[in-house]
Amino acid sequence: MAIRAAALLAAGSGTRFVGGSHKLVAPIDGRAVWEWSLAAMIAAEFEVAVVVTGAVELDVPRGVVARHNPDWALGQASSLRCAVTAAAEAGATSVTVGLADQPAVPSSAWRAVATAASRHRIVIATYQGIRGPHPVRLAREVWPLLPDHGDEGARGLIRAHPDWVREVPCQGSPADIDTLGDLEMAIDRRLVTRLLGRSPDGDYEVVVRADDGEPLVLRNSPLMRDGRPMPTLYWLAGRAAVREVSRLEAAGGVRSAEAEVNPVELVAAHARYAAERDARLPAAYRGPRPSGGVAGTRHGVKCLHAHFAYHLAGGDDPVGRWVAAHLVQVLK
Repeated sequence: MAIRAAALLAAGSGTRFVGGSHKLVAPIDGRAVWEWSLAAMIAAEFEVAVVVTGAVELDVPRGVVARHNPDWALGQASSLRCAVTAAAEAGATSVTVGLADQPAVPSSAWRAVATAASRHRIVIATYQGIRGPHPVRLAREVWPLLPDHGDEGARGLIRAHPDWVREVPCQGSPADIDTLGDLEMAIDRRLVTRLLGRSPDGDYEVVVRADDGEPLVLRNSPLMRDGRPMPTLYWLAGRAAVREVSRLEAAGGVRSAEAEVNPVELVAAHARYAAERDARLPAAYRGPRPSGGVAGTRHGVKCLHAHFAYHLAGGDDPVGRWVAAHLVQVLK
């Protein structure tokens, strides 16, 4: 039976992180950054699981092979060498490698890469059509070809032998934690995923927060990560706000708002919304473009949530103002 190994590289110094501790032990939702990555690797159920440590001491749990890399300062390649050595000692036929500072890579990504049926020597995760490139599965026959130092890891091998590589689409995000800003984004990403009940389909930023700090309004990129147009620029994410606006819609709020607001002002709001969204497209972009105004329509009212989000973000939207006037204590 083939033995599948997994390795989590957790040896770097993280010098760009100025949060008062090493980035790997910084907390996200009650758990350290590296512990989210470790949990995902373990949940994928490999026969052998390895953690390569270095600059910071980590409490590796029982059942996981802990390997300290004394040469961690030489770059990621030295940690990768530790990982494949541990995998070889366990008799593994492949090792799937991930990074400890990528807490949004889920167990499904580890599993998809590790179990993909392929004659290829290297299997790489992609996210929304873009290479992660982690986790990456390396067949045993390529291990002797990996470098011993530097930060390239397996990237040089991948560039030199594209015919050895297969890509596997994965869920999640390969965003790593290098700075305090990255950590704050990771915290928001976990909160937003919980609020939406799924991972967001594109890039976004939190532009309005509730009193308790919970993300309330997101401003989306006009394009999803796979290049498709994003349906709406501003997205209402806060639980209380979504709940109350949904009740308002269920009570006939869309028809009432459309009947009560000034139609000329509404058309102008759609135009402003579309102009703001389109201005965020790359200047040289020639692909499919988002259409319509608020919630993708040029006329009338389609979605009170989208109008209210635009209003909360500072947009001049008569429907958003109408919604605000009909809600009580939404942000509490």
